[in-house]
Amino acid sequence: MLNEEARALSDSLAHSHEISDYDFWRALKSIEDELYWLERNRRPIPIDLIYVRAIVRTARQKRIFLDFDPLPFGSY
Repeated sequence: MLNEEARALSDSLAHSHEISDYDFWRALKSIEDELYWLERNRRPIPIDLIYVRAIVRTARQKRIFLDFDPLPFGSY
C-alpha cells in the first residue's frame, strides 16, 4: 500500500512518455540485483530502496494496464 505521494509519483511515471517499458524493466532488475547483493552479504537493506522498488513496480503495472483492452475487437 503506497502513500499519496508515492501513488502520485507512480502515476506520473506510468503516464510519462519519456520512460520506455524497457527502462522500467531495467530499473526493476537493477533494484532487485542490489537487494539480492545486500541480502547475500548480510548488509542492511535501506528502506528507501524498498520504497523505490514499490513505486517503480506499481508504475510498471499501471503502464501495462493502461494499454490493456479487455475487448480488443469491440463488444459482443
